[in-house]
Formats: sequence, C-alpha cells, structure tokens
Amino acid sequence: MKKSELIAKLEGAKELTPTVSIDLVLAALGMLEESNPVVKPEYSISAKLFTRVVDIVEDSLNNMRHGHAVDLDSAEFELSYNNCISLTDISLDTDYIYNEIREQLENAFDIDDADEDGFIVAQREAEQTAS
Repeated sequence: MKKSELIAKLEGAKELTPTVSIDLVLAALGMLEESNPVVKPEYSISAKLFTRVVDIVEDSLNNMRHGHAVDLDSAEFELSYNNCISLTDISLDTDYIYNEIREQLENAFDIDDADEDGFIVAQREAEQTAS
C-alpha cells in the first residue's frame, strides 16, 4: 500500500465515524510499503566534471614524453621467421605515468594541500555558483 492509498483509506474511515482508532492507524501503517532509500556513493561528481577529468587524463597521456613512460631496459625482442626484429614485451614506468597525470589534475583543479575537507577548489566554486 502506498501513502496516498493509506490517506484515502483513513479518510474513508473518518467519514464512517468521527474518531479513527489507533489500532486501525497502526494496522494501516503496517501495510505501507517500505521505501528503499537511495544510497548515494560516498563521493560523487557531476558528469561535466567527470568528463573534464577524463579529458585531462587523456591529454596528459597524449602529451607525456613516452620515452620516460617506457622502461627501455625491460624491452624484449624476437627475431621473426623473415629476419625481422619484433618487440614482444615492454614494461611501463607506472610511477612516472601516475605522477604526470596527478600533476596535470592538480594544476587543472588547483588543489590546495592545506584544505582539510579535501574538496577541490574548482568543484567548490562550481557548487557555490550553482546555489
């Protein structure tokens, strides 16, 4: 039973008698459907901000010096059947990639390390202009 149905039922009972018993109200409340609360993630961002972050990561990857992103000492080669040398495996310097992306994100969002609540300044400004 939904809230509107409960109200209609109680209004109908009110027309029959000027007093509605507490037992009737409790029984009707027991028939109400439990509403499922919407569980929001602990952190959420707008679609526009998410798109901006993705664009910054993409630009960072495109603009990074790839010679530094690849661990050249780990490269493995193979001589193929037609005497061509082929690269078979190589490791990425994930620390370098992480630091480059992090630096670009920090620059784009003007992150203040002293900010205790962890909000990004650009996000806070967007929220303030929206309200």
